Amino acid sequence: MSVLQVYEESKEIGAGVAQSLMLDMGLSKTEKYASRDSGDTVEIVERPGGGFSVVMIDGQGSGKAAKTLSLLLSSKAVSLIKEGVRDGAVARATHDHLFMYRHGQVSATLDLLSVDMKTRSVVVTRNAESPMIVGDDGAFRTLDVTSGPIGRYHFTKPDIRELPMRPGLVIVLFTDGIPHSGRRANLPPFDYLALAHDAIDCNTPAQVIADRFLDHAIERDQGRPGDDMAVVTLRIAAHDQQRLVRRMQAQFPMP
Repeated sequence: MSVLQVYEESKEIGAGVAQSLMLDMGLSKTEKYASRDSGDTVEIVERPGGGFSVVMIDGQGSGKAAKTLSLLLSSKAVSLIKEGVRDGAVARATHDHLFMYRHGQVSATLDLLSVDMKTRSVVVTRNAESPMIVGDDGAFRTLDVTSGPIGRYHFTKPDIRELPMRPGLVIVLFTDGIPHSGRRANLPPFDYLALAHDAIDCNTPAQVIADRFLDHAIERDQGRPGDDMAVVTLRIAAHDQQRLVRRMQAQFPMP
């Protein structure tokens, strides 16, 4: 089993404003059981105008072919973000690239989670099938996506939501391996809100939240994930530290 974990703290946006905010981000992922490659790719990129974006791609299928596809699409999206292209246009261009490349025969899901330091907002741009979880001071809700995967139809549009950046905000995104977990054992559907209320409080680190969602999905699959799985979590809290430092940690267990 291979699990990717990335943790980032950003403490730069508080300079010059009344309330300083800390951005806490966690990522966890694993591949399908008995597969050496994960078709889910997650990348973090700094935005040229300030802030950062997380790109999460789930390529159709699993194994090496899905990994090649997700890397191709994530590279396209990352390059556009670095050029200053807005997220909605990034999603459309990535879709157009896949549609032209595979003529509507292959699909992928795309999630862009962006933190804009100038507008002090969080923008979530999605072409996906799984809902996202939004928490606000301990109250959680699921938001269904209104636009499906990229690559299938010519005029596919992304679903875009903008949320104000404020303490207590929690966002959890995941690929379809999470909601599909437990199907082989005929378990009830994944209860996102119940897990959120049990696993998240105002002080729970984002990485711990991501790990708990991934671990619960793997447990539902009896330790043998039926699909590639990836979870991205963003948590926003207040801070009063004077030295503004960004930190990132990554762990790559090897077989």
